[in-house]
Amino acid sequence: MSNPPYPPSNPGDASQPEQPGGQPAAPQYGQQSPAAPQYGQQSPAAPQYGQQSPAAPQYGQPAAPYGQAPGAPQYGQDTNWPSQQPGPTTVPQMVNIAFWLIVGAGAIWLISILIAMAALNDPTMRSMVEDQMAAGGAADVRFEDVQGFIVGVMVVLGIIGAGLYALVAINVRKGRNWARILGTILAALSIFALVPLSLATLSALLGIAAIVLLYLPASAPYFRKAQPFGNAYQNPYGR
Repeated sequence: MSNPPYPPSNPGDASQPEQPGGQPAAPQYGQQSPAAPQYGQQSPAAPQYGQQSPAAPQYGQPAAPYGQAPGAPQYGQDTNWPSQQPGPTTVPQMVNIAFWLIVGAGAIWLISILIAMAALNDPTMRSMVEDQMAAGGAADVRFEDVQGFIVGVMVVLGIIGAGLYALVAINVRKGRNWARILGTILAALSIFALVPLSLATLSALLGIAAIVLLYLPASAPYFRKAQPFGNAYQNPYGR
């Protein structure tokens, strides 16, 4: 006996016979799968013509580097680190006070040099110098023989001291950190001028007070400048 044949399938009929076991039969020739898109219809997940995928970067927009989140800063981009942010552009009041203290210390230093040069003509000063030379084994040397040398040394010391005071004062007001460091070194060396008490002592005290003001929180940010290595693509020599 022969099995009865299956009824012919109609291409336009949506209903299809089931195979043994309850599973739907495969689509017949010329019939598409229900899940496949029709002719001229794109898949819902595919972007339309001229429309980019939401995850793709726009034209002219650089893509995020490999292993870096989209919102993270790029390599070599300045970050808001406090140590790399420039300080205020206007001169703080404490810096102005320190500037005038340094100027005053330099002026007092010059005045002390002039007073010391004028005191060379004092008989007491002459006898003191001659006694020191005699104690050093130069008893036959008179004061007039070394007076010119002493005056020359004082003039050189006065010029060097005034130049250093002016150099530190002008550049400190401009916010140069190296000037603050130089002033700190000079203030440390001026401690030896505190004794004996004289005008040089007052000059040293004014200079030390000025350097202390430059390290206070009200004036220290003025000397903080942006580091040249904050941006890897910025030329540090072109500033």
